[in-house]
Amino acid sequence: MVEGAFARAFRSSIRPVELARRLAREMDDHVSVGVRGTPVAANSFTIYLSPSDHQEFADVRDALRRELCDAARAHARDEGYGFMGPVDVELVVDESFGTGWFEIEGRFREGAGGAGAGSLVLPTGDRFTLEE
Repeated sequence: MVEGAFARAFRSSIRPVELARRLAREMDDHVSVGVRGTPVAANSFTIYLSPSDHQEFADVRDALRRELCDAARAHARDEGYGFMGPVDVELVVDESFGTGWFEIEGRFREGAGGAGAGSLVLPTGDRFTLEE
């Protein structure tokens, strides 16, 4: 509520750290319990942005998505959450949002091919899926 009032009052643009914090809160607010009794968090996120904010991130969209995925994985590791599949973030325009407004929707999404051995992520952000 405070964030919304601030955004309306100052019409500020969104900072990536705000997206990461809200993404972590989305994970915390909707964590579930898996079959083995361990906490499981959403792994697929859609971030709805105003047209102007979406355009502001246009030149760094891929890097921002990678960093937000890394932030989600780090938060999950810190909190002991598991995932049902790989972490993915999508940035989408919502024409009804004004500058400084955004919303994050998290979903549980299984990875392609069902359960696998995991993946290896290089410092460059390149990801390699490990087979059984």
